[in-house]
Amino acid sequence: MCELRCGVDRGGAERGVCGLGTETYCFKRYMSFAEEVELLPAYMVYFGACNYRCRFCIQGPDCFAPSSGERIEPVAFARVLEEAVDQGAKTISLLGGEPSLHLHTILEIAAAARQPLPLVLKTNMHMTSEALELLDGVIQLYLADFKFGNDRCARSLAGIERYFEPVSRNLKLAAERTPVLIRHLLMPGHIECCLRPVAQWIARELPSADFHLMTGYVPAWRAAADATIGRTVRRDEIAQAELCLEELGLMGRENVRVS
Repeated sequence: MCELRCGVDRGGAERGVCGLGTETYCFKRYMSFAEEVELLPAYMVYFGACNYRCRFCIQGPDCFAPSSGERIEPVAFARVLEEAVDQGAKTISLLGGEPSLHLHTILEIAAAARQPLPLVLKTNMHMTSEALELLDGVIQLYLADFKFGNDRCARSLAGIERYFEPVSRNLKLAAERTPVLIRHLLMPGHIECCLRPVAQWIARELPSADFHLMTGYVPAWRAAADATIGRTVRRDEIAQAELCLEELGLMGRENVRVS
């Protein structure tokens, strides 16, 4: 399921970085009107556990707990999601944590649904290519967080040794199957090392993909104690980021937004 490929047998007593066994727990769910407009209203479903440990995680530490909240029974939960659609949800966003770690549960929910569910996977894209193949035809859109522009920053801020290659590979594979919306969270002090390489890659490899540069960073969880990311983004940094997109020919495109 995960590109860490730890080899753990989650059906037994072993546990990997994510701490997961075979069960899936949802620690929060609600109808949202605060996502990209084309996704709204979005029913947000937060699955517990993650293969990252981002120091700035807005959901930390709750999202790292593998068994917090309600245990998901796929058939019954399919009815819950169908009811959300009946009540007006345009999309169902699966997030966490990292939802792709719950591949088996997602497939069981989709199989139990009486009609195809409008599933959006909000993901760090650190899954295996095999996982993407299994999700083909199940996920209608990948809402991908392209967090870092290099392995060094991923190691320092998220505890991930190998980042850029599998994430960029998966973005290209996903885009061959279904629409992809790529988000990048602008962080203080990470314009040249993270934003620029991410934007360069998108301009070169996936220029038609929707790209959203998010400038509303807040120093959540453990970020407040960090000398670099322990503050909000300054106006001059936002202007620098916009200039970067303009230099790459991305600024002003219909599929590129900054907010």
